[in-house]
Amino acid sequence: MSRRLLGLMIIAVAGLTACGRYASAPPAAAGYRLFLEEGYNGEGSVTVRDAGTGAIERELPAGTPAFDWSRYYTVTPLSGSSRLSALDPASGRTLAQTTIPIGYELPNLAGQGPTAGLSPNGQWLALWSGTGSASRFLVGASSLSTPFRTVRLNGTFVFDALSNDGRSLYLVQKLGDPNHYQVRLYDLTSQSLAAQPIVDKREPNEPMNGIRGDSVADPQGNFVFTVYARDNGPFIHALPLGQPLAWCVDLPAKKATDLEEQFRWSLAINQVNSLVYAVNASSGFVAEIAPDTLPSLRRTGQVALNASPGHLAGFVTEADAKGARIGGAALSADGRTLFALADTGIAVIDVATLKVRARILDGESLDSLRLSADGRWLYAVAAANSKLWQIDPTSGAVAGQTKGLANPWALLWAEPSRPLP
Repeated sequence: MSRRLLGLMIIAVAGLTACGRYASAPPAAAGYRLFLEEGYNGEGSVTVRDAGTGAIERELPAGTPAFDWSRYYTVTPLSGSSRLSALDPASGRTLAQTTIPIGYELPNLAGQGPTAGLSPNGQWLALWSGTGSASRFLVGASSLSTPFRTVRLNGTFVFDALSNDGRSLYLVQKLGDPNHYQVRLYDLTSQSLAAQPIVDKREPNEPMNGIRGDSVADPQGNFVFTVYARDNGPFIHALPLGQPLAWCVDLPAKKATDLEEQFRWSLAINQVNSLVYAVNASSGFVAEIAPDTLPSLRRTGQVALNASPGHLAGFVTEADAKGARIGGAALSADGRTLFALADTGIAVIDVATLKVRARILDGESLDSLRLSADGRWLYAVAAANSKLWQIDPTSGAVAGQTKGLANPWALLWAEPSRPLP
Protein backbone atom coordinates (compact mmCIF):
# COMPACT_ATOMS: atom_id res chain seq x y z
CA MET A 1 0.00 0.00 0.00
CA SER A 2 1.41 3.43 -0.95
CA ARG A 3 2.12 6.10 1.65
CA ARG A 4 -0.32 8.43 -0.12
CA LEU A 5 -3.14 5.91 -0.08
CA LEU A 6 -2.45 5.08 3.57
CA GLY A 7 -2.56 8.77 4.45
CA LEU A 8 -5.83 9.22 2.59
CA MET A 9 -7.41 6.30 4.42
CA ILE A 10 -6.40 7.87 7.73
CA ILE A 11 -7.69 11.34 7.01
CA ALA A 12 -10.88 9.92 5.52
CA VAL A 13 -11.73 8.85 9.07
CA ALA A 14 -10.71 12.25 10.41
CA GLY A 15 -12.86 13.92 7.78
CA LEU A 16 -15.93 12.38 9.38
CA THR A 17 -15.42 14.64 12.39
CA ALA A 18 -15.08 17.84 10.35
CA CYS A 19 -17.79 20.40 10.75
CA GLY A 20 -19.05 20.12 7.17
CA ARG A 21 -20.19 23.75 7.17
CA TYR A 22 -19.26 24.16 3.51
CA ALA A 23 -20.90 21.04 2.10
CA SER A 24 -23.76 22.98 0.50
CA ALA A 25 -21.76 25.70 -1.22
CA PRO A 26 -23.07 26.65 -4.70
CA PRO A 27 -21.17 25.71 -7.86
CA ALA A 28 -17.91 27.60 -8.39
CA ALA A 29 -17.95 30.56 -10.73
CA ALA A 30 -17.38 29.66 -14.36
CA GLY A 31 -14.68 30.96 -16.65
CA TYR A 32 -11.66 29.27 -15.04
CA ARG A 33 -9.63 26.20 -15.84
CA LEU A 34 -7.93 24.04 -13.20
CA PHE A 35 -4.90 21.77 -13.51
CA LEU A 36 -4.75 19.08 -10.82
CA GLU A 37 -3.14 15.85 -9.81
CA GLU A 38 -5.79 13.49 -8.52
CA GLY A 39 -6.48 9.80 -8.08
CA TYR A 40 -4.92 7.16 -5.86
CA ASN A 41 -1.77 6.14 -7.69
CA GLY A 42 0.63 8.92 -6.72
CA GLU A 43 2.33 11.31 -9.12
CA GLY A 44 1.38 11.01 -12.75
CA SER A 45 -1.02 12.57 -15.21
CA VAL A 46 -2.53 16.03 -14.89
CA THR A 47 -6.30 16.45 -15.03
CA VAL A 48 -7.62 19.60 -16.72
CA ARG A 49 -11.06 20.57 -15.45
CA ASP A 50 -13.59 23.34 -15.95
CA ALA A 51 -13.84 25.09 -12.57
CA GLY A 52 -17.55 25.80 -12.90
CA THR A 53 -18.85 22.41 -13.95
CA GLY A 54 -16.01 20.15 -12.84
CA ALA A 55 -16.04 18.52 -16.27
CA ILE A 56 -12.77 16.95 -17.41
CA GLU A 57 -11.53 18.70 -20.54
CA ARG A 58 -8.49 16.45 -20.97
CA GLU A 59 -5.73 14.56 -19.21
CA LEU A 60 -2.08 15.37 -19.76
CA PRO A 61 0.70 12.83 -19.27
CA ALA A 62 3.44 13.54 -16.72
CA GLY A 63 5.42 16.52 -17.96
CA THR A 64 7.10 19.87 -17.34
CA PRO A 65 5.02 23.07 -17.43
CA ALA A 66 6.37 26.53 -18.25
CA PHE A 67 6.18 28.92 -15.29
CA ASP A 68 2.95 30.40 -16.72
CA TRP A 69 1.64 27.09 -18.08
CA SER A 70 1.71 28.43 -21.63
CA ARG A 71 3.60 25.30 -22.67
CA TYR A 72 3.80 21.77 -21.33
CA TYR A 73 6.62 19.39 -22.28
CA THR A 74 6.31 15.62 -22.54
CA VAL A 75 8.55 12.74 -23.64
CA THR A 76 7.02 9.78 -25.48
CA PRO A 77 9.15 6.63 -26.10
CA LEU A 78 9.14 5.41 -29.69
CA SER A 79 10.83 2.48 -31.39
CA GLY A 80 14.55 3.26 -31.08
CA SER A 81 14.03 6.94 -30.14
CA SER A 82 11.75 9.28 -28.20
CA ARG A 83 9.57 12.23 -29.11
CA LEU A 84 9.88 15.47 -27.14
CA SER A 85 6.71 17.55 -27.51
CA ALA A 86 5.67 21.03 -26.46
CA LEU A 87 1.90 21.13 -25.90
CA ASP A 88 -0.62 23.85 -25.21
CA PRO A 89 -1.87 22.43 -21.88
CA ALA A 90 -5.26 24.15 -22.18
CA SER A 91 -6.14 22.60 -25.54
CA GLY A 92 -3.73 19.69 -25.73
CA ARG A 93 -2.60 20.92 -29.15
CA THR A 94 1.00 20.15 -30.17
CA LEU A 95 2.96 23.38 -30.60
CA ALA A 96 6.33 21.85 -31.49
CA GLN A 97 8.10 18.51 -31.35
CA THR A 98 11.44 16.91 -32.07
CA THR A 99 13.04 13.48 -31.93
CA ILE A 100 15.62 12.75 -29.21
CA PRO A 101 17.67 9.65 -28.39
CA ILE A 102 15.85 7.00 -26.40
CA GLY A 103 16.42 6.88 -22.64
CA TYR A 104 16.16 10.59 -21.90
CA GLU A 105 13.46 11.92 -19.58
CA LEU A 106 12.36 15.18 -18.03
CA PRO A 107 13.96 15.68 -14.59
CA ASN A 108 11.88 14.82 -11.54
CA LEU A 109 12.77 16.88 -8.48
CA ALA A 110 12.09 14.53 -5.57
CA GLY A 111 8.56 13.77 -6.74
CA GLN A 112 7.37 17.31 -6.00
CA GLY A 113 4.56 17.49 -8.52
CA PRO A 114 5.27 18.04 -12.22
CA THR A 115 8.67 17.26 -13.65
CA ALA A 116 11.27 19.99 -14.17
CA GLY A 117 14.13 21.01 -16.45
CA LEU A 118 13.23 24.53 -17.60
CA SER A 119 15.12 27.76 -16.94
CA PRO A 120 13.03 30.26 -14.90
CA ASN A 121 12.20 32.28 -18.04
CA GLY A 122 11.15 29.11 -19.86
CA GLN A 123 13.52 29.63 -22.79
CA TRP A 124 15.85 26.68 -22.13
CA LEU A 125 15.18 23.03 -21.39
CA ALA A 126 17.28 20.17 -20.03
CA LEU A 127 16.61 16.42 -20.08
CA TRP A 128 18.43 13.68 -18.18
CA SER A 129 19.53 10.10 -18.70
CA GLY A 130 21.43 8.01 -16.17
CA THR A 131 22.93 4.59 -16.76
CA GLY A 132 25.25 2.94 -14.24
CA SER A 133 28.10 5.27 -13.33
CA ALA A 134 27.46 7.78 -16.14
CA SER A 135 25.02 10.66 -16.51
CA ARG A 136 23.94 12.41 -19.70
CA PHE A 137 21.97 15.59 -20.34
CA LEU A 138 20.40 17.22 -23.37
CA VAL A 139 20.20 21.02 -23.21
CA GLY A 140 18.63 23.28 -25.81
CA ALA A 141 16.07 25.94 -26.66
CA SER A 142 12.58 25.22 -25.38
CA SER A 143 11.22 26.25 -28.76
CA LEU A 144 12.59 22.89 -29.99
CA SER A 145 13.74 24.75 -33.11
CA THR A 146 17.46 23.89 -32.84
CA PRO A 147 19.42 20.71 -32.03
CA PHE A 148 20.08 19.95 -28.36
CA ARG A 149 23.60 19.84 -26.97
CA THR A 150 24.69 16.62 -25.25
CA VAL A 151 26.54 16.67 -21.91
CA ARG A 152 28.25 13.47 -20.72
CA LEU A 153 29.64 13.10 -17.19
CA ASN A 154 31.10 10.26 -15.17
CA GLY A 155 29.27 9.83 -11.88
CA THR A 156 25.70 10.17 -10.65
CA PHE A 157 24.37 13.62 -11.49
CA VAL A 158 20.80 14.93 -11.58
CA PHE A 159 19.31 18.22 -12.70
CA ASP A 160 19.10 21.11 -10.22
CA ALA A 161 18.67 24.36 -12.21
CA LEU A 162 19.36 26.06 -15.54
CA SER A 163 20.19 29.74 -15.96
CA ASN A 164 18.05 32.10 -18.05
CA ASP A 165 20.83 32.55 -20.63
CA GLY A 166 21.16 28.81 -21.14
CA ARG A 167 24.86 28.86 -20.28
CA SER A 168 24.94 27.50 -16.72
CA LEU A 169 23.65 24.04 -15.89
CA TYR A 170 23.53 23.31 -12.15
CA LEU A 171 23.68 19.66 -11.16
CA VAL A 172 23.40 17.71 -7.94
CA GLN A 173 26.16 15.11 -7.72
CA LYS A 174 25.11 12.24 -5.49
CA LEU A 175 27.80 10.73 -3.29
CA GLY A 176 27.97 7.51 -1.25
CA ASP A 177 25.25 8.39 1.26
CA PRO A 178 21.90 8.85 -0.58
CA ASN A 179 21.33 12.12 1.29
CA HIS A 180 24.92 13.37 0.89
CA TYR A 181 25.52 15.43 -2.24
CA GLN A 182 27.27 18.41 -3.73
CA VAL A 183 26.09 21.00 -6.24
CA ARG A 184 28.20 21.34 -9.38
CA LEU A 185 28.23 23.92 -12.16
CA TYR A 186 28.60 22.88 -15.80
CA ASP A 187 29.49 25.69 -18.22
CA LEU A 188 27.68 24.94 -21.47
CA THR A 189 29.73 27.50 -23.40
CA SER A 190 33.10 26.00 -22.55
CA GLN A 191 31.59 22.51 -22.19
CA SER A 192 33.35 21.97 -18.87
CA LEU A 193 32.48 21.04 -15.31
CA ALA A 194 33.78 23.53 -12.75
CA ALA A 195 36.52 21.94 -10.67
CA GLN A 196 35.09 23.11 -7.35
CA PRO A 197 31.60 22.34 -6.05
CA ILE A 198 29.11 25.15 -5.42
CA VAL A 199 29.43 25.97 -1.71
CA ASP A 200 28.45 28.57 0.84
CA LYS A 201 31.53 30.80 1.09
CA ARG A 202 31.11 31.04 4.87
CA GLU A 203 31.35 27.24 5.27
CA PRO A 204 33.24 25.94 2.23
CA ASN A 205 34.19 22.64 3.86
CA GLU A 206 30.79 21.74 5.32
CA PRO A 207 29.39 18.61 3.62
CA MET A 208 25.95 19.09 2.10
CA ASN A 209 23.18 16.71 3.00
CA GLY A 210 19.43 16.73 3.14
CA ILE A 211 16.17 15.80 1.44
CA ARG A 212 14.79 18.23 -1.13
CA GLY A 213 11.45 19.90 -0.46
CA ASP A 214 9.56 22.85 -1.97
CA SER A 215 11.34 25.12 -4.47
CA VAL A 216 10.66 28.47 -6.20
CA ALA A 217 12.57 30.64 -8.69
CA ASP A 218 12.38 34.41 -8.74
CA PRO A 219 10.78 35.89 -11.89
CA GLN A 220 14.02 37.52 -13.03
CA GLY A 221 15.79 34.17 -12.90
CA ASN A 222 18.48 35.44 -10.54
CA PHE A 223 17.83 32.90 -7.76
CA VAL A 224 16.36 29.48 -7.12
CA PHE A 225 15.28 28.90 -3.51
CA THR A 226 14.88 25.33 -2.26
CA VAL A 227 14.00 23.91 1.16
CA TYR A 228 16.03 20.97 2.44
CA ALA A 229 15.28 18.79 5.46
CA ARG A 230 18.25 17.32 7.31
CA ASP A 231 19.15 15.78 10.65
CA ASN A 232 20.43 19.00 12.19
CA GLY A 233 17.63 21.25 11.00
CA PRO A 234 15.98 22.64 7.85
CA PHE A 235 17.57 25.23 5.59
CA ILE A 236 16.98 27.22 2.41
CA HIS A 237 19.48 26.61 -0.38
CA ALA A 238 19.63 29.98 -2.18
CA LEU A 239 21.30 29.48 -5.54
CA PRO A 240 22.24 32.61 -7.55
CA LEU A 241 22.08 31.48 -11.16
CA GLY A 242 25.13 32.27 -13.24
CA GLN A 243 27.43 32.37 -10.21
CA PRO A 244 29.70 29.67 -8.71
CA LEU A 245 28.37 29.95 -5.14
CA ALA A 246 25.30 29.48 -2.99
CA TRP A 247 23.90 30.42 0.41
CA CYS A 248 22.62 27.95 2.98
CA VAL A 249 20.19 29.81 5.23
CA ASP A 250 19.01 28.01 8.38
CA LEU A 251 15.28 28.00 9.06
CA PRO A 252 13.80 28.09 12.57
CA ALA A 253 12.54 24.84 14.07
CA LYS A 254 10.92 23.71 17.30
CA LYS A 255 12.99 20.54 17.17
CA ALA A 256 15.82 20.48 14.63
CA THR A 257 15.81 16.67 14.34
CA ASP A 258 12.05 16.39 13.67
CA LEU A 259 11.91 15.49 9.96
CA GLU A 260 8.11 15.32 10.02
CA GLU A 261 8.04 19.00 11.00
CA GLN A 262 10.67 19.87 8.39
CA PHE A 263 8.60 18.34 5.58
CA ARG A 264 5.84 20.86 6.30
CA TRP A 265 7.70 23.87 4.87
CA SER A 266 6.09 25.57 1.87
CA LEU A 267 7.35 28.50 -0.20
CA ALA A 268 5.67 31.44 -1.93
CA ILE A 269 7.37 34.24 -3.85
CA ASN A 270 6.44 37.85 -4.56
CA GLN A 271 6.64 38.23 -8.32
CA VAL A 272 7.42 41.97 -8.09
CA ASN A 273 10.33 42.19 -5.64
CA SER A 274 11.37 38.51 -5.34
CA LEU A 275 10.70 38.32 -1.59
CA VAL A 276 10.29 34.67 -0.59
CA TYR A 277 8.04 33.53 2.25
CA ALA A 278 8.61 30.17 3.92
CA VAL A 279 5.86 28.91 6.21
CA ASN A 280 5.74 25.72 8.25
CA ALA A 281 2.27 24.29 8.84
CA SER A 282 3.47 22.24 11.82
CA SER A 283 5.59 24.67 13.86
CA GLY A 284 3.89 27.88 12.69
CA PHE A 285 7.20 29.53 11.87
CA VAL A 286 7.20 32.07 9.03
CA ALA A 287 10.37 33.42 7.44
CA GLU A 288 10.93 36.15 4.88
CA ILE A 289 13.95 35.82 2.58
CA ALA A 290 15.23 38.71 0.45
CA PRO A 291 18.04 38.36 -2.11
CA ASP A 292 19.68 41.58 -0.87
CA THR A 293 19.90 40.38 2.75
CA LEU A 294 21.38 36.95 2.09
CA PRO A 295 22.83 34.98 3.77
CA SER A 296 20.49 36.04 6.59
CA LEU A 297 16.74 35.73 6.88
CA ARG A 298 15.14 39.13 6.56
CA ARG A 299 12.44 38.48 9.18
CA THR A 300 10.94 35.62 11.14
CA GLY A 301 7.73 35.17 13.05
CA GLN A 302 5.59 32.45 14.54
CA VAL A 303 1.86 32.12 14.13
CA ALA A 304 -0.78 29.70 15.40
CA LEU A 305 -1.33 27.23 12.56
CA ASN A 306 -2.15 24.17 14.64
CA ALA A 307 -5.63 22.83 15.16
CA SER A 308 -7.45 23.85 18.32
CA PRO A 309 -6.96 21.49 21.31
CA GLY A 310 -8.82 18.26 20.85
CA HIS A 311 -9.78 18.96 17.24
CA LEU A 312 -9.00 15.88 15.13
CA ALA A 313 -6.82 14.65 17.98
CA GLY A 314 -5.08 11.35 17.43
CA PHE A 315 -5.28 11.47 13.64
CA VAL A 316 -2.46 11.69 11.13
CA THR A 317 -2.78 14.11 8.21
CA GLU A 318 -1.92 13.27 4.64
CA ALA A 319 1.07 15.62 4.77
CA ASP A 320 2.52 13.47 7.56
CA ALA A 321 2.20 10.42 5.36
CA LYS A 322 3.62 11.73 2.10
CA GLY A 323 6.06 14.46 3.10
CA ALA A 324 6.23 17.91 1.59
CA ARG A 325 3.01 19.41 0.28
CA ILE A 326 2.47 20.73 -3.23
CA GLY A 327 0.81 24.12 -3.05
CA GLY A 328 1.09 24.66 0.69
CA ALA A 329 1.28 28.46 0.47
CA ALA A 330 0.26 31.26 -1.91
CA LEU A 331 0.75 35.01 -1.99
CA SER A 332 -2.00 37.46 -2.94
CA ALA A 333 -1.61 39.42 -6.17
CA ASP A 334 -0.76 42.62 -4.27
CA GLY A 335 1.86 40.81 -2.17
CA ARG A 336 0.24 41.82 1.12
CA THR A 337 -1.34 38.54 2.19
CA LEU A 338 0.12 35.08 2.60
CA PHE A 339 -2.29 32.15 2.51
CA ALA A 340 -0.95 29.01 4.19
CA LEU A 341 -2.34 25.56 4.87
CA ALA A 342 -2.77 24.97 8.57
CA ASP A 343 -3.56 21.74 10.41
CA THR A 344 -7.12 22.53 9.36
CA GLY A 345 -8.22 25.23 6.98
CA ILE A 346 -6.19 28.15 5.65
CA ALA A 347 -4.38 30.74 7.75
CA VAL A 348 -4.51 34.26 6.32
CA ILE A 349 -1.23 35.93 7.30
CA ASP A 350 -0.58 39.67 7.10
CA VAL A 351 2.80 40.05 5.40
CA ALA A 352 3.52 43.39 7.09
CA THR A 353 3.29 41.91 10.60
CA LEU A 354 3.62 38.15 9.96
CA LYS A 355 0.50 37.68 12.08
CA VAL A 356 -2.66 35.67 11.35
CA ARG A 357 -5.55 38.02 10.67
CA ALA A 358 -8.21 35.48 9.61
CA ARG A 359 -8.90 31.82 8.94
CA ILE A 360 -10.74 30.22 6.04
CA LEU A 361 -12.39 26.77 5.91
CA ASP A 362 -11.44 26.17 9.53
CA GLY A 363 -12.19 22.55 10.42
CA GLU A 364 -11.51 21.22 6.91
CA SER A 365 -8.44 19.03 6.33
CA LEU A 366 -6.91 20.53 3.17
CA ASP A 367 -4.11 19.28 0.95
CA SER A 368 -3.25 22.03 -1.53
CA LEU A 369 -4.13 25.61 -2.46
CA ARG A 370 -3.44 27.86 -5.44
CA LEU A 371 -4.20 31.45 -6.42
CA SER A 372 -5.53 31.86 -9.95
CA ALA A 373 -3.14 33.42 -12.46
CA ASP A 374 -5.13 36.67 -12.48
CA GLY A 375 -5.35 36.80 -8.67
CA ARG A 376 -9.16 36.73 -8.73
CA TRP A 377 -9.73 33.44 -6.90
CA LEU A 378 -8.06 31.26 -4.31
CA TYR A 379 -8.70 27.53 -4.78
CA ALA A 380 -8.25 24.84 -2.14
CA VAL A 381 -8.70 21.06 -2.28
CA ALA A 382 -9.34 18.28 0.20
CA ALA A 383 -8.34 14.86 -1.09
CA ALA A 384 -10.18 12.69 1.45
CA ASN A 385 -13.65 13.98 0.56
CA SER A 386 -12.84 15.09 -3.02
CA LYS A 387 -13.79 18.71 -2.43
CA LEU A 388 -12.54 21.83 -4.17
CA TRP A 389 -13.48 25.30 -2.95
CA GLN A 390 -13.37 28.61 -4.80
CA ILE A 391 -12.60 31.46 -2.37
CA ASP A 392 -12.58 35.25 -2.67
CA PRO A 393 -9.02 36.06 -1.45
CA THR A 394 -10.02 39.61 -0.50
CA SER A 395 -12.92 38.77 1.81
CA GLY A 396 -12.13 35.13 2.56
CA ALA A 397 -15.68 34.17 1.61
CA VAL A 398 -16.30 30.78 0.03
CA ALA A 399 -17.86 31.52 -3.35
CA GLY A 400 -18.55 27.98 -4.46
CA GLN A 401 -17.37 24.43 -5.02
CA THR A 402 -16.24 22.41 -8.02
CA LYS A 403 -17.93 19.03 -8.13
CA GLY A 404 -17.00 15.66 -9.57
CA LEU A 405 -13.35 15.42 -8.52
CA ALA A 406 -11.64 12.16 -7.53
CA ASN A 407 -9.19 12.54 -4.65
CA PRO A 408 -7.56 15.86 -5.72
CA TRP A 409 -4.31 16.01 -3.75
CA ALA A 410 -2.41 18.74 -5.62
CA LEU A 411 -3.55 21.99 -7.24
CA LEU A 412 -0.94 22.84 -9.87
CA TRP A 413 -2.38 25.84 -11.72
CA ALA A 414 -5.59 27.84 -12.12
CA GLU A 415 -6.22 30.33 -14.92
CA PRO A 416 -9.01 32.16 -16.74
CA SER A 417 -10.32 29.91 -19.47
CA ARG A 418 -8.93 30.62 -22.93
CA PRO A 419 -10.96 29.90 -26.05
CA LEU A 420 -9.88 26.57 -27.45
CA PRO A 421 -9.11 26.10 -31.15
